[in-house]
Amino acid sequence: MVIEEFIAQQLQDAGVRRFFGIPGGPSIPYIEAFRKTGIEFILATHEASAAIMADVTARITGVTGICHATFGPGAVNLASGVGGALLDRSPLIALTTEMPGAWLGRTAQMNIDHQALFRPLTKETFRLTADNAGEVISRSLDLANEEYPGPVHIGLPSDLAGSSVSPVVGDSRFAGSSGHSASGGRSETRAEVLIAASRRPLIAVGLTAMRTGTGHALIRFLADHRVPVVVTPMAKGVIGHDHPSYAGVLFHALSDRLGRLVKAADLVIGLGYDPVEYSYESWLPEVPLIHFDTRPSDLRVNGAIECVSAPEEWFRVMSSLASSDEMTALAAEARDEIRKSIIKAGPGLNPVSALSLLREVLPPDATVTADVGSHLHLIGQIWDLQQGNLIMTNGWSSMGFGLPAAVAAALTGCSGPVVCVTGDGGLMMHACEIITARRLGLKIIVVVFSDGELNLIKVKQLWKRIKPYGIQVYNGPLFGADKFLGVDVRRATDLSGMRSALEGALRSGGSSIIEAAVDPSVYDDLIVKS
Repeated sequence: MVIEEFIAQQLQDAGVRRFFGIPGGPSIPYIEAFRKTGIEFILATHEASAAIMADVTARITGVTGICHATFGPGAVNLASGVGGALLDRSPLIALTTEMPGAWLGRTAQMNIDHQALFRPLTKETFRLTADNAGEVISRSLDLANEEYPGPVHIGLPSDLAGSSVSPVVGDSRFAGSSGHSASGGRSETRAEVLIAASRRPLIAVGLTAMRTGTGHALIRFLADHRVPVVVTPMAKGVIGHDHPSYAGVLFHALSDRLGRLVKAADLVIGLGYDPVEYSYESWLPEVPLIHFDTRPSDLRVNGAIECVSAPEEWFRVMSSLASSDEMTALAAEARDEIRKSIIKAGPGLNPVSALSLLREVLPPDATVTADVGSHLHLIGQIWDLQQGNLIMTNGWSSMGFGLPAAVAAALTGCSGPVVCVTGDGGLMMHACEIITARRLGLKIIVVVFSDGELNLIKVKQLWKRIKPYGIQVYNGPLFGADKFLGVDVRRATDLSGMRSALEGALRSGGSSIIEAAVDPSVYDDLIVKS
């Protein structure tokens, strides 16, 4: 079997049904082999978008995402999105075309060291040969899905296609590790002692708990252990806003309202808490910390107890945790204060009123992709997720994430509408993926919070008492037309107009863009200095 057919068959057997990228001449045999195997190639307009699409596909389907780029500049572009899979914890394989062996280290057009480029952005990087293909493809699939999940890079020399794969002796597949290497009974015993002694515990739930589907077990646990819960942004949905234990979201808007609750704690329990979102040191009170995780971490918190095991074991160790009416009352106060502060946001079309309208009009099963910017701090705090999906980047936090993420979500066939919420700055970084959605016949509603500036940078400049500078993106309307790349544009300057635009977009048979001309001044009081 030639190598391109072998790779296609291995990926197809692993459940891969589509991959994303921009082709070069040497990649043609691979694309054709994938097509014949039933793996669809999705042409993106930018390689970083392709990696984001692969990342989000993996998050939604649970199947390893695949992306591709060609030499040099293509690989560099791809790398930006691959970093997202590393720090947002998505299983992904990044394929790039590389120079043949005779040209390694030589001066040539588009020639850079792809292994050096991808090494800090991936769990591992390989250069494929006919002799190692069986081992490398197998190992890459395993490694991408081991805890924490993340990207693996495979370089495909441009003269490799057509080579016969060397016979595989025995089972070359590496034994995949679940990542649940035991931390030892001593750590668990120490944790059990602290948990039994605590009278004012606080649970902080993070990305790992959300990613491993720990929400249902947490809700069952809280039925017998009434203790407060705070979550990180990417753990949104692990517990509902109306749950009596829910207090709020760390790091995002109005999170300073959690201060009294945090200071009152005598023990913090990190439940699947991934510091890549928000380091413990940024908010942890001077009390003991017990950190439950699926793999050893690089914690630098003095005295922290780390318990590494499967998520179901976390709750066994926590079984003696006492309920705390005092702490749940403080959680309720924080939750109510956050809600009331949000309600006080000014009149007219602003980010808060626009998000509230979206939550009201969209069906519960909507999938929302959220781009990076000031608006993300609001979505992360106020978007109650009981059904559907809220997809964001917080570990990597790259602007431009929202639109390619929405394309990937729409391709997976989510049951409800797919809505991208983005700022104007973020949209313009990957705006051409609108044409990808149009070509594929996808229905995506792109809601652009249009304020003409990089508002989050402006807010941070004002914190430093610096006059805003270098943040003006444009003057006047963003689009200035009723079409953008063939997709309908609806401009809204008030809430009535936005409601009409949103209802029209939901009725439409294709993709739509809603330019919401928001007043950004409300951000000043809602985004917390960090």
